[in-house]
Amino acid sequence: MAVKQKVVECVTPTNEARLQLILRALQAISPDDGFQDKFCAQIVKSLGTVPIPTDPLSYMKFIEDIKKVENILSKECSDKRHIYKALLDEISNLDSHRQLSPAMSIVLQLIDVSTIPNAIKYILNCNYPEQQLEKAFYTLCIWLRQCTWVDNLGPLVLAFMKGLEAEYHYDILTEVTLVTIEPLFKLLMFPKIRKTVGPVVLYMLSRNQHNNPQIFHKVIPLTETVCEKLDKERSDSSLQCLKEIVNIFMSLMETFPGYPDLYRSLNEVLQPFCATIDYKKPLQFKPWSGYTPQTVDNMIPVEKVGLNNLGNTCYMNSVLQALFMTKIFRNEVLRHNRDVSQLFSKLQALFVLLQFSKRNSLSPNDILHVSRPPGFSLGHQHDSSEFLGYLLDTLHEQEKNVTNTIESCYGDEGAVALLPTKVQQSFGGKTMTVSRCGECTTTSERVDHFRELQLSFPNHSDNQSVQTLLDYYLQPEKLSGDNQYHCDICNRLTDGEKVTKIVEAPARLIFTLKHFRYDPTSHQRTKLLQTVVLDDRLTLDSHIYELYAAVVHCGFSVDSGHYYTLAKDKSQWYKFNDSCVSKATTEDLKRLKPPETAYILFYSRQDVDEPENISSTILSNKLQIILAKDQSESETEKRQQSNRSFNFKQNRNDEPPPPSCGGGGFSTSGNMLVC
Repeated sequence: MAVKQKVVECVTPTNEARLQLILRALQAISPDDGFQDKFCAQIVKSLGTVPIPTDPLSYMKFIEDIKKVENILSKECSDKRHIYKALLDEISNLDSHRQLSPAMSIVLQLIDVSTIPNAIKYILNCNYPEQQLEKAFYTLCIWLRQCTWVDNLGPLVLAFMKGLEAEYHYDILTEVTLVTIEPLFKLLMFPKIRKTVGPVVLYMLSRNQHNNPQIFHKVIPLTETVCEKLDKERSDSSLQCLKEIVNIFMSLMETFPGYPDLYRSLNEVLQPFCATIDYKKPLQFKPWSGYTPQTVDNMIPVEKVGLNNLGNTCYMNSVLQALFMTKIFRNEVLRHNRDVSQLFSKLQALFVLLQFSKRNSLSPNDILHVSRPPGFSLGHQHDSSEFLGYLLDTLHEQEKNVTNTIESCYGDEGAVALLPTKVQQSFGGKTMTVSRCGECTTTSERVDHFRELQLSFPNHSDNQSVQTLLDYYLQPEKLSGDNQYHCDICNRLTDGEKVTKIVEAPARLIFTLKHFRYDPTSHQRTKLLQTVVLDDRLTLDSHIYELYAAVVHCGFSVDSGHYYTLAKDKSQWYKFNDSCVSKATTEDLKRLKPPETAYILFYSRQDVDEPENISSTILSNKLQIILAKDQSESETEKRQQSNRSFNFKQNRNDEPPPPSCGGGGFSTSGNMLVC
């Protein structure tokens, strides 16, 4: 059993470099030890704990040792299927909250490229649940960005997509693509990675976008940078990739018309280049049909306007749509005539267009720049709950400061009553925290204002409901150990008890379900994958509340996943997925399963009436001007798009283009088409 002991030693390493421990254990194994395939599986598991160094010298040593481990495993493991099974078991483990090291991916090099389809078939025949398949596919796509030393990873991901497609796992394909397409698309700029990543990215775009333009729209902000880099490189690989991007983007713009604002900049980027005569060929394949097609014809009856993704801005779009669907807040914002701040004005402009514009979607550029919290970087994914908190706090403080300034101008005799802000009117509530000393029984009280309640999960809990999480939040808390109560009467720390009570229930109640926690091992926030029953109704302080909106997070990490919103208008539910808006049902909420989880919930108090939509006739002159300008621009763009489409079709022929075609573009054999 010497071999088993050596493997165990490398699975539970000390602070010494783990990869060296694994390599040392493998090198110490002799043929007489009887190296068994189950020990290969233990090695695979231990590789998931290996950190990747960042300094160049250590990284080169790391790559050298990785290759040595790969060679030993290749020689000693007789049945590679045990390794594939061990790998998938680890990367699909929903109970594991740690981040697996990409070093585990070296075992993929043990697969002969020609046998990859059979390896995928074997994996898919192991009857993994859909949630585990989704996590496995997501992890492989993340590794595709990190594991530049694994040549087989790209073909494996491509084969995995085809295998999931053959088994009709369209939702898995779509959700993971939605989360990973942007960083993968950026990698097309790098020659060494392009060969591996390129086929995966183009496959994602060509199969998914037949049904839903959202993923195509997510990469549009990146197109200029990527295309310029490819054109500047001028290699066969870069020019071929550029040609394929131009072809597929031209096809997708035709497939999903009706987004003139979004496509205007894209057309400018693609204008120097030329699509080939068969530019629609990439879309002539079976699409992933897990989503209802979102064409202009079936989007118009929805009468809701989407928000374009400006590069990882789904965290913002989802929150803005939920706030817009809070009519009591929306109407108060639209009725307000006094200048408060640039942020308030931009929110007014956005709300008035979301309610009255005839466009399919809007580009929220203006509000992005004035609402972005400190530390939030453009182009990066961020936490929607943090954004919501910052937005509401800022709006409240800005309006309060303006009101205080106006009040002070009257002096003491003519002072006006300080009215609650728009945020307070809609979401403001009060809590009272009562703390009691366990020795002298003295109590102290503290009143706090809140605009949302953050609900934690009890330890080792599962299948909670929102009501049970709320009850858990309000139950008495023991104050002991490191969390003792400081009693002013006893003048020292004592054991005690603390209880929180709601003393003023808000008109609209916001909950954030704390699905994320800090992992000290990986130094990242990991996601808790509990299933939560979303109560249609719940009770708080004798008031009944009804669910009307939910911001949903899809993914395994707060720093990467995707956000969208489900919200109700009267009895009809809608799904606001960036630029795509479609009708939904309560079943869409009930079907949510990890890693797709409700993150922010909005409830309306039943004894506070739901207002009707505000009429355009009572809007201020400023908002009337914004609407008139939007209508004029929209009509002009439709005419221009119609003319461009007509000219584009008229120019299609089998003749070579005129000599002026494609200045600054690339050359290909065959006929070309003027863009």
